[in-house]
Amino acid sequence: MSDAVKRTKRLSVSWGPLVLMAAGALLIGLAVNSALQPAELPYEKTFVEAQPGAYKAVALQDAGSGTPVVRKMELRTPGVRGTLATANVATGADGRNVPLNWQNNVTEPVLFADLSENEVGTVLAAIRKHLSSDAVVLSWWDLSRKIRFIAEREAPLDDPEARGLILPNAWSEAADRIADSERAFWGEGVPQSDEKKFTHFIDALSLDETQGSEALRTLAPGKDVYVAVHLSDIWKMAAARPDQIEIGYKDFPGSGQSHGVRKAALEWIKEQKIDGPYAVELVGNAARLHYLKGKKGSDMLITKILPFSTSNPMQLDQLDLVYQHRGFWIYKLRTSSGA
Repeated sequence: MSDAVKRTKRLSVSWGPLVLMAAGALLIGLAVNSALQPAELPYEKTFVEAQPGAYKAVALQDAGSGTPVVRKMELRTPGVRGTLATANVATGADGRNVPLNWQNNVTEPVLFADLSENEVGTVLAAIRKHLSSDAVVLSWWDLSRKIRFIAEREAPLDDPEARGLILPNAWSEAADRIADSERAFWGEGVPQSDEKKFTHFIDALSLDETQGSEALRTLAPGKDVYVAVHLSDIWKMAAARPDQIEIGYKDFPGSGQSHGVRKAALEWIKEQKIDGPYAVELVGNAARLHYLKGKKGSDMLITKILPFSTSNPMQLDQLDLVYQHRGFWIYKLRTSSGA
């Protein structure tokens, strides 16, 4: 097993609080359960058949993938009412599990960041409509599966190690067991040989724009290459490479004025004397502030292609922005000659 995979297991991150009593109770139960049952997982998965209307927005029926098998997955803490997270998970013909959405019901993301079917469906429809049938899209393994399964475009990257999953602090003692369990579930059907290509992708994202772009070109030589990222990928990167990038986030409740929420977030940045890059994500009338804990990582390609304060996605030397929707950013990689 690679060092990167070992480091992924041990990641814990700090997340800003939301004032949600039910979520707080779930987290308390999560922490207690984790402490009382050290030899077991601090959660359990349950599955039921998903209703077709629940995933209508991703237009599976239009993707030519046959009759999909879609299950509603619930993550629960034994003995605690309510769910930690829910998702509709499709299983492709290759046996790989595809998370169509993700909804966290606690204050800390559990495995994945929140992602709605409407958001996913909009982006996949755009990829299918505007990218040629022979285009290649490079993205994190979970998005790559959605692109292959629904948008029907070549997205060659996948990861049998399921790197980038986000663990709550309360699960730090169970990190190794969780990593083994989730790798078995999300890595099902993925050839071990895919690990090397995905490691190359992570390596490229950790380089500067010029070196990283050149490294990405080698994954699909001679083809039109696109790079698709989501703001949550910065957290996946921190999970996969905790020695290279450190990140935190804080939530600011809204009052009906998004401008005021954004202003409060930026004032907090100044008060805390945070000198690393940051990105403000509007969530309804609230704002979620993602910030690097220092300048380490600010020159990485992953930071440059996301809307951080030290980057400008519209003025990159190696990539052209072709599509943006909410947290998703899609670029076309220029040829090495700059054309």
